[in-house]
Amino acid sequence: MNIQIYSDNVSANHILYYALARLCGKKNVCFVNAHEILNGSLTANVDLLVMPGGASRYKTDKLNGAANRLIKSYVERGGRYLGICGGAYMACKTTKWAQGLPHEIITENELGFFPGAAIGPVEPFGRGDNYNQTDAHLVTLEYQGKPIDSLYLGGCIFLPDAPTCSDKISHEASDDRVSDDKKNNDKIRGYEILASFADLPEKPAAIVAGQYGQGLWLLCSTHPEYDNQAIELVDFDVIGNQYQHFSQLPDDTDLSLQLLKKLLTKLNLPCC
Repeated sequence: MNIQIYSDNVSANHILYYALARLCGKKNVCFVNAHEILNGSLTANVDLLVMPGGASRYKTDKLNGAANRLIKSYVERGGRYLGICGGAYMACKTTKWAQGLPHEIITENELGFFPGAAIGPVEPFGRGDNYNQTDAHLVTLEYQGKPIDSLYLGGCIFLPDAPTCSDKISHEASDDRVSDDKKNNDKIRGYEILASFADLPEKPAAIVAGQYGQGLWLLCSTHPEYDNQAIELVDFDVIGNQYQHFSQLPDDTDLSLQLLKKLLTKLNLPCC
């Protein structure tokens, strides 16, 4: 078992590390950075690449270009990609953050596993009053028809692109006349909505999954790595506490790693 968590020295992802270690064994989980990806770390024996939360622009600054091509190649050859929050934004075709507000970010993304837009932050769970995230908020997801609580920290809803005329064109055109986007779409074998935001009108998509080539991808808006134990680890009583918003979660908060385990099972990970 070989699980690699991307680390860019900006986002602290030790909560995610400990969650995966508890489910899959600490010896099977490690961190990987952009230099290591460029030097060939994503070999066939890597069972899962996890792109964690934290502002995606820091990740794409290091990964755009050759590293993202290697990530896509890894998945296409049969690898697995799990994107959480920021890691989900950057794996959608388009990111739309705080649209129409002073901190607006609208950008096309190179990975583009999900054929649509990642739109956030999600009202009423958070406001786009900065470039990074929102305060912690407990949300209820409807996962395959059943309610499950999860932690929201600025994730997105997933909105698919509307079909275009070009999507309906047959494959009779020669390869040199087919656009890069069309070739990329041919490798995306559709997608499915695994979970929705249960308390929002029309229940927009919160977790989506699909195939790219021979591999699997799964994108989660919320942070399934946070259970009650993790919340306790970020509950501080200090001056200048930048984690104070975690202490404001309801007293009866009851989070577990069950959602994360379900996602790993969906990805056919051997440890689950």
